[in-house]
Amino acid sequence: MLSPVNIIGDVTHALELLLGELTPSLGSPADLQLGENDTGGINIYLYQVLECSHGKNRTLRTRPDGDREYPPLVLKLYYLLTPYAGNLMTEHHILGDAMRTLYDHAVIADSELPESLRLVTSQVAIVLLPLQLEELTRIWSALQSAFRLSVAYEVRVVPIDSETVVTPSRVLTKLDLVAQT
Repeated sequence: MLSPVNIIGDVTHALELLLGELTPSLGSPADLQLGENDTGGINIYLYQVLECSHGKNRTLRTRPDGDREYPPLVLKLYYLLTPYAGNLMTEHHILGDAMRTLYDHAVIADSELPESLRLVTSQVAIVLLPLQLEELTRIWSALQSAFRLSVAYEVRVVPIDSETVVTPSRVLTKLDLVAQT
């Protein structure tokens, strides 16, 4: 069975559901517009998608009909969480609540996953990345925006099933070459 094509979006949606009480937004954090009376929220921004290197070591899977299929593409998704509010103390509170929620749900198990994700994996892990200030500054520079308080998370392992199927060629003739001495 092939995984849904919106598997990356489904992971983002799972994070959005986890952080639902903090009024999550999904756009670029550079586009956040803040007002004085803004109650705030948390911005979840997918800034990088990388292939998980250990996924390359998997072998072709044999199907019941004998055909072989490529293993799934295994991804790690990188998110930037940025609190926004009318004042800094509220932003600090929002960020602390978001980090506690993700810590408490460091592994999103089968029962908490959206149905589309349950079809392809039994769990995903959420890991706080220990980015240095320089690395965060590079992200904000790439967004062409002034640096703001933010933290980065890695969500792993997210499989996307391959559609490539290989039909192995069958041995049709056998040739015995035996030398007589």
